[in-house]
Amino acid sequence: MTIFIAHADADLAAAEALERHLERRGQFVELETGERGFRPLQRMDAVILLVSKESVFSPWRLRWEKRALDAWADGKLVVVKLDHAFSPVGLRDLPFIDASFEAQREFTWSKVADAVRIALQPPTERGADGDAAPGAVGGSAPPPASAAPPRLEPAPQAPPAPAAKRGGGAGLFLAGFGVVAGLAIAAGAGYVLVAPGLGLDAFGRAIVWAQGHAGELLIAGGVAALLLAAGMWISAREAAPRRPRPKRARAEKPAPAAEETVVAAPAPPANGVADLFISYASTDRPMVTPIVEGVRENGQTVWIDSQGIQAGEGWAGEIVRAIKNAKSVLVMCSTAAFESDHVKREIYLADRYKKRLVPVFLEDAQPPEDFEYFFAGVQWLRLHETPETDRPLAIVQALAAA
Repeated sequence: MTIFIAHADADLAAAEALERHLERRGQFVELETGERGFRPLQRMDAVILLVSKESVFSPWRLRWEKRALDAWADGKLVVVKLDHAFSPVGLRDLPFIDASFEAQREFTWSKVADAVRIALQPPTERGADGDAAPGAVGGSAPPPASAAPPRLEPAPQAPPAPAAKRGGGAGLFLAGFGVVAGLAIAAGAGYVLVAPGLGLDAFGRAIVWAQGHAGELLIAGGVAALLLAAGMWISAREAAPRRPRPKRARAEKPAPAAEETVVAAPAPPANGVADLFISYASTDRPMVTPIVEGVRENGQTVWIDSQGIQAGEGWAGEIVRAIKNAKSVLVMCSTAAFESDHVKREIYLADRYKKRLVPVFLEDAQPPEDFEYFFAGVQWLRLHETPETDRPLAIVQALAAA
């Protein structure tokens, strides 16, 4: 179990400080610059890549970039930035540990040690062939999100029994008014009848008036009695429990169907082997798609990512398996492709698994030095110089001649 620290010559002091920190934790560490090559990585080894502005100009840069991609493919890479320099193409979108603040590097080395400890653990997710899903450790290839637990719906409950309502104010008001009016009329009538027997001659005129308006008093008494009866009936009705009235079922309008977007998963053919793996930059998709369709019409099976795989996602394992199962890898070369981290890693994987590499130029673009390293000794196909209708056939012929 060895931890290799790949660094530029100018970063030796930082590499040695990190080495001492790891050794205090009981790790076996080796420093390497690439000048004398690299020892093969074993299954329980890990690589720490120190990136700085000095490493960009290292004469062994291509060697340790390849070393880093080797470790990335096995999920054993930890990237550490000593300053704010950009990582090389192929490593830029991978997570890294920031060690640019020298005063806090001792604390940062502890974070690096923790990331290495994770890298040395057995991978939790492997493909059918036993290879670990690629990615840099420390936020790189997260395990696939577990299926969300089923949402438990509350059990249907019986509707509560209708509770008795209190008597409403309207019934009580009418009943009270009827009682008061009835009592007033009864008191007046009794007073009129009792007053003469008591010798209350002062009320003679009131008696005479009451006798003359007996009909009106009877009507008023009847109205008071009706009000009393109505108020009592209303109060009793409001106090009684009501049965819920069944609602009439209404036909619900069907919800408008959402526009369905179906994206076919970039799966290889049923036998697991495709003739061609297509490596391209996503910005070149409009040019690549008709070419791929034409190649398929000429009888070639094709594996192409049509979804835009992001660094560190679980799809990285699919990319590795697809390249291992493909017979050839077509690299759709352009200025955008030469700046693509995905294309750089896919070319590296094709070289690692000894796949036939066919560079197909969509435009007149000069490959940078690191791409030329992989294209060395390989016949280029300048497709941009071929008429569009003849391009699929030109690719088939280039594959046959390769």
